Amino acid sequence: MARLNLPCLRGRIGDWTYFSTVMKVKDIVDNNRIITVAESQDLYSDNINEILQRDLKKTRISKIATYLNNNDERFFNSLVVAIHKGDPKWSDIDLNEEITIEGKSLAEEEMEFIENKFGILTLSGDEVIFALDGQHRLMGLRKAIEKNPKIGDEEISLIYVIHNQENKERTRRMFTVLNKYAEKPMGAELIILDEDDAAAIVTRRLVENHPVLSLPSAISDSKTANLPPNDFNSFTTLVAVNKVNKILYDRNKDFYTKRPSEEHINKLHDVSVQFWDMLFNIFPEIVSYIDGERNIYVDNGLFDRNSDTGGSLLLRPVGQEYLAHLYKYCEDNSSLDVLIQKLRKIDFNLSGNNFNYLFWQSGKMIGRESKLKKEIFKFLIGQFTDNQYITKEMNRIYSNYNLEYNSEIVPVD
Repeated sequence: MARLNLPCLRGRIGDWTYFSTVMKVKDIVDNNRIITVAESQDLYSDNINEILQRDLKKTRISKIATYLNNNDERFFNSLVVAIHKGDPKWSDIDLNEEITIEGKSLAEEEMEFIENKFGILTLSGDEVIFALDGQHRLMGLRKAIEKNPKIGDEEISLIYVIHNQENKERTRRMFTVLNKYAEKPMGAELIILDEDDAAAIVTRRLVENHPVLSLPSAISDSKTANLPPNDFNSFTTLVAVNKVNKILYDRNKDFYTKRPSEEHINKLHDVSVQFWDMLFNIFPEIVSYIDGERNIYVDNGLFDRNSDTGGSLLLRPVGQEYLAHLYKYCEDNSSLDVLIQKLRKIDFNLSGNNFNYLFWQSGKMIGRESKLKKEIFKFLIGQFTDNQYITKEMNRIYSNYNLEYNSEIVPVD
C-alpha cells in the first residue's frame, strides 16, 4: 500500500500514547488498509474468532452506508484503530516562528507543549491496522464508497494506538472498555475480550487448550448461554462454560472486575479442569458425541439432544450448570467421592422420571424452579434427604399438568 504522511497530534492518557489524525476515506478503505477485528488473524485464536465475526450486523452497516450517501450534513465520531506490525514513524514539527494570539506571544512552556504534541505520523504501507472502536462505521464506509466514489475524498477523524502482539491483553482490555460503554456487546463477546474477569480468562484457556473443550464441535458459536434450536452438534456454549467457572469459584461480582495474579488464575484454571475432566471421565460418551459419533447409547437409551424427547440433560448447557452447582456443593461438603460414585447412575433423559415436567415438557426446556432443581440434583445422590419437601414441590409441579406425583424421582444406589 502507498506511503502516507498524516498531520497528527500526539497525546497520552494512562499508559497509552495515542495519535489523533485525519485520513481520506479512500485511504482508509482502499486495499482494506484498515480492517475489522474479525479480519485480524493475529489478535484472536481461530476457534473463538467465529463468535466475534458475527458481532458485525449487516443491517447496521447498511444503515450507516445509507446515511453517508443520503445526508449532506453527515458526520462521524473518530475511529479508534490499532497499528500492528509495519514501521510507523512520528516526526516532530519545529515551530521556529514566534506565535501570537490576539497580539500576545505564547509563553515558552506553551510553545514547548505545542511543539511536543504537533507532528506527522508516517505509515509505510506495511502496517496491519485494525479498528478497536468503529467497526460498523468502517464497514459502512466501504459500502458507501462503492455507490458513491466521491465520498473517498472526504476526511475522517481517527485515533491511532500501537498494538503490541506480545501484550495482547492490553489491547483486548482497551477494546472491551471502548465497547462496554457503547452498544453493549453480547455475553460471548465480552468473554472473548475481557482481560480483568478471571472466569473469562479461564474460559478462553479452556476452549483453546483443554483436550476436549478445544475440539471443533465442543463450543457453539452462540453468543448466549443457550444452544441454537437447530444446533444438534455442539456440546455447549462459551457463555455456559463461563457460568460454570463462576459457579465453581463462588466469588462476589467485585472479584471479576480486577485481574488477579497469574498464580491465582492458574489455580482457578485447575479447579475448572478438574470439574470437566471428572465429567468426561465418567461419561466418555460426551467426548464421542463431540467427535461427531451418533447412535451412542447410555443405559440402553439413545444419548443425544433432540427436539422430541429432549435427549440428555448432560448435552444441554443448563444441565452442565446445575451439575456444576452439585459439584461445588459436594466439594464444600467433602463428598465429591459420593458424586463420582453415583453420577453415572443418574438417568439424565429429559423425558425420564427425574427431569420430565421440571426441565422439559411439550418439546421445550423449562427455565423456572432453580432452587428445586438444585435440591433434586442433591436428592438423586443422597445429599438431600428431605423427601417430604421433594414430594410437596413435585406435586405442585405435576398439578400444573393435571397429574399426581407418585414418587417418580428416586435416589440412586
